Amino acid sequence: MKKVKQLMAVLLTAAVLMTAVTACGSGSEGSKQTNTSASTAAGNAQQQDTSKEESGSIPKEPMTLTVAFWDIDQALANAEKDQFIQKVQKDLNVTLKPINITWDDYSQKIQMWAASSQLPDIFSIDAIGTQYYRNWTQQGVVKPLPEDLSKYPTLEKYMSNPDIQALKQDGKLYCVPRGLYDSLDYCAHDRNVWYRWDLAQKAGITKEPETWEEFKSMLTAIVKADPEKKKIGGMTAVNVKQLGGFFWLYSNPAAMSDGSGSDFKWIKEDGKYIPAAFSKNTLPSLENARDMYEKGLIDKDIALVKGQEGYDKFASGKVAALLEVGYDNVSTKMNERWKKLYPDTHMLDSVKRVKYFPATDGTKYHAVFRTFWSESYFSGKIDDKKLDRILMLYDYFLKPETKESYRFGVKDVDYAKEGDKIKTLISLDELKKKQPSLEVIQGLVEFDNQFQYDPNNFTLDPRVVEIGREDMEVVRKETKIPEYQPQLTYVSTPTKDKFTIMDHDFLLNIMMGNKPVGQMWENVKKEYEAKGLSRMIDEVNAKAKEAGIN
Repeated sequence: MKKVKQLMAVLLTAAVLMTAVTACGSGSEGSKQTNTSASTAAGNAQQQDTSKEESGSIPKEPMTLTVAFWDIDQALANAEKDQFIQKVQKDLNVTLKPINITWDDYSQKIQMWAASSQLPDIFSIDAIGTQYYRNWTQQGVVKPLPEDLSKYPTLEKYMSNPDIQALKQDGKLYCVPRGLYDSLDYCAHDRNVWYRWDLAQKAGITKEPETWEEFKSMLTAIVKADPEKKKIGGMTAVNVKQLGGFFWLYSNPAAMSDGSGSDFKWIKEDGKYIPAAFSKNTLPSLENARDMYEKGLIDKDIALVKGQEGYDKFASGKVAALLEVGYDNVSTKMNERWKKLYPDTHMLDSVKRVKYFPATDGTKYHAVFRTFWSESYFSGKIDDKKLDRILMLYDYFLKPETKESYRFGVKDVDYAKEGDKIKTLISLDELKKKQPSLEVIQGLVEFDNQFQYDPNNFTLDPRVVEIGREDMEVVRKETKIPEYQPQLTYVSTPTKDKFTIMDHDFLLNIMMGNKPVGQMWENVKKEYEAKGLSRMIDEVNAKAKEAGIN
């Protein structure tokens, strides 16, 4: 989840340079634009012919694909010496030409390229839910995927995920979402709260907390006892924008969002659909957050946390609990700090993850976002022959044997395999030398975050991998995903297209505020009403009725 943490921070800082894009098209030079129905039909026929010619063999015609992906210029700087890149390019008879974007400039660059008809063949951005995404799809700036993906069976299966199918507009998909997981259950670990069980025991706690009240009692005991005399605080976070993924679980789990402001969920309440953040169930979560803050169970400096400070404070015993994202970060960030401070004790002998507490309705929910973050788009100017090769590339990357190759290297040279068990024959550092593109290129199509649960994962601490797998079984057996209507998150209406809900902002402000919670919440609702909340609700309900969503 290292990538995801970087990505979620970028979501809130990337500037939007425009709210509309001209209908001038985009793409690589020399390719044909197929905007009319006649040319589209001709292109489809051409693609079918190409499919017959190239199916099951290396394509005969060499092709260069321009690719804009985060830090890809560095990843492909030594492509001629990279055994994985060489295999990809040979198997598909392609040359990947990098067009660099960074975490700081990708949104601006891509929007400028789109406006000036200079988009590369493939580009990556988190555009879902934005106005420029709607403009691109309506004006031919990006090319839709074929409705029939049977030529690319692995990609077809990947795209069948309900979370992805919900993105269809008029029956078409315009992107390949960059997957994190194949199930929303894994979102449970996108918000983990860990606590210092060793300090809890020193403070007299003998039982792991199983409810919100027990959790608060445990934190109270640790803060009051201050076992190591460090003036210990309560809970902190790696990123305060992620607080909603924990606090909304108290009474309104569907209210949580990824921080972008545009991915808010819709629930049915009192006979109509509303944004979940404005449910009547919101107030109890806000009151619970305020209660914890006022009692000193939330680190008083939580709003000021930056970078890796949360991990540092937790490992060093300056706070009793930490909200973070992903079990891979537990291994690479928490555990690495722990080993330096306490080399004789494994972190997991002293630290535990909070259990799944019953909400106010008695149900145990888990965090839920999307199974993907960011998307691959294809220039509207590429012809169907080039689209075919791109889809072959994406299908190739999603195959199990390709994943095995970029994870472990060359079979019987870099690793040995017996059944499902992998035995590495070289170190991770050695593999990175042979495949310098490793950390970047594996995220081109999907982020492969599910690998953190694979017992063959040699990049993470084995005990961390094991407890992650064990906890995922608990998630499946004991918890539920809150009910909401995913299609309405992506529906377009005049008001909704420009509407954002920053639930993490008002949650943090009310939690740390000094006015009555109810009063502050009423003020928040008035502010959003002034922005057109009721008008948006009416428009979305009308759209839902048209679409037959009951």
